[in-house]
Amino acid sequence: METIGYICFVGLTLIFAALGGFALWTYFKDRQKAEASKQWMAVNGKVVESRVEVRESHDEDQGTTRSYAPHVEYEYEVNGTVYRSTKLHAGTRVFVSSRGRAEAEVARYAPGTPVTVYCDPANPAEAVLQPGKSSKAGLVIGIVFLVISGMILCLFLVTVLIGAAAR
Repeated sequence: METIGYICFVGLTLIFAALGGFALWTYFKDRQKAEASKQWMAVNGKVVESRVEVRESHDEDQGTTRSYAPHVEYEYEVNGTVYRSTKLHAGTRVFVSSRGRAEAEVARYAPGTPVTVYCDPANPAEAVLQPGKSSKAGLVIGIVFLVISGMILCLFLVTVLIGAAAR
C-alpha cells in the first residue's frame, strides 16, 4: 500500500511540475514574440468590429460566473493581400472578471477607426495592434503550478521521513 501512495505523490508532483513548466515555457515564448513584434513592419489598418466577449461558467450551486475579454477585429493590406486579425497583442487572449476593463479596451477601437497594425514581415497574416505587450497569465499559472508541485513534494518527503522514523 505504501508503494501506491509514493507513486501517487511522485505522479502528482510530476504532473503539476510539467504543467507549470509548460505554462512558463508558453509565457516566455509569448514574451519573445512580443519583443519581436516591436520590430515588425507597421501598416495602416481599420477596425471592422469591436465588442466585449462574455463567457459564462456555472458551478454546482447553480451560480454563474462571467468573464470578459475585448474582441477587436481589424483588417489591413500587405502587398495587395487583405488580411484580418483579432490579436491585440502577442500571446493568449485573457478573460478577466472586470467588464469595465474589457469595455475600456474596446472603446479605443471603435468600428471604422484607423489603426496602425504591426505585422510579421515573414508572415504578414500574423499581426498585433499593441507591439511589445503580452499576457502574464502563463507566468502566474506556471508559478502557481510549480508552487503546488513543491508543496506536494514537501508533503511526500515529510510522509517518507515520518514513516522512516516510525520504523
